Amino acid sequence: MSATVLPPIDRWWPHLDIDFKHEILANLDAPLSTEALDEVARLCDATIEPGPAALSDSEKEYIRTQIEVVD
Repeated sequence: MSATVLPPIDRWWPHLDIDFKHEILANLDAPLSTEALDEVARLCDATIEPGPAALSDSEKEYIRTQIEVVD
């Protein structure tokens, strides 16, 4: 079984609803929920094939850099 391919994370993470961000941040290794995937598809005006979708290591790193506190 192949993993679901997500649109580029910089297109959707900054605009993702805070509740979905909290859901994803609670466990970066967990598959994204169907609801979160639907929101990503809506934000990117894209079709995302059904199936398990997990973040890649580079996507996780992108998210970590977006939540770092800036002095």
